[in-house]
Amino acid sequence: MQRNPSLRTSERYRSSVLFFLSGEPTSIPEAEARALLLTYDPSAEIAKPEERVIIATTSANPDNLSRRIAFARRVGLLIPDGELQSDHLRMLSGSSYRVRVYGRGKDNSDPRETTHRLTSQTDAKIDLRKPEFEISVIGGSRNYFALTRPNEMRQGWASRRPRSRAYFHPAAIFPKLARALVNLTGVREGGTLLDPYVGTGSLLIEGFLVGANCAGVDISGKMVRGSLANGKKLGQEWLGIVRADTSRLPVNSVDAIVTDVPYGRASSGEGSNTASHLEALVNSTRRILKRGGRAVIMHPKQVEILPSENLKMEEEHQLYIHRKLTRTITVLRRTLF
Repeated sequence: MQRNPSLRTSERYRSSVLFFLSGEPTSIPEAEARALLLTYDPSAEIAKPEERVIIATTSANPDNLSRRIAFARRVGLLIPDGELQSDHLRMLSGSSYRVRVYGRGKDNSDPRETTHRLTSQTDAKIDLRKPEFEISVIGGSRNYFALTRPNEMRQGWASRRPRSRAYFHPAAIFPKLARALVNLTGVREGGTLLDPYVGTGSLLIEGFLVGANCAGVDISGKMVRGSLANGKKLGQEWLGIVRADTSRLPVNSVDAIVTDVPYGRASSGEGSNTASHLEALVNSTRRILKRGGRAVIMHPKQVEILPSENLKMEEEHQLYIHRKLTRTITVLRRTLF
């Protein structure tokens, strides 16, 4: 039987999980990590001791977090005080590993002594190219140590870049950002995810890969055909793409909504501007989004989403594109009452 090491064996077991964020100049990396933690464990206790470090006490499986997250370099079990615990040793036994250092702690502590002590406690074999585990050393105000699985974080972004798809459009979202937007919705495996402005299908591609049941709508027949072609090329089976107006969505109920509202030349050209697109989307969201569900909407900063009955604005994030364009990512939650 082939060995399949895991960072965790039980969802009921609470452990300390470390996120080493990717460091982009936006609040999205932290928000994505928090959203994923709360998706799998609403009672997770989350702390941020460093600008790029999040530590959570949680029952969430670190493997699930690693496979889904976009804006993090490493996710894994915290090695407290640089001392391997019995669970760490059990997982490393008979496996392969490497040590990688991401910056040195500002307290000038040398991680080599600690990593030497850690590695001397295990019979795991060194493999620098494709190890099953990595002892990750993250420098901050001090050195943090974590047991991570680097192969779980190979997301294959380049293989899904817009120009590699069957149908290309210059306004297509890159897969890393698309994945983060999907994660912000909190959609679980098997949940229904809708993109009301599906475009080339960038968001549904990532939604499918995290296990959601995906559906899309677009008023442009060309976009509908293009997104279907992109899904087919990747071997993805979506619930369907329908040509329809967002103000009259042919959908009764969904668990989550994620979309990039068209603007400028990317707009449909049907006589609607971005503000009217947003108004129609919010009205439809109030009708079809399940209670407690989230809608993640990306739109130009200069066009605001106005408050609406039954929809609570949970957070907003800014994403600088160029001098004349900053995108806002608004997260709305359908109230329970």
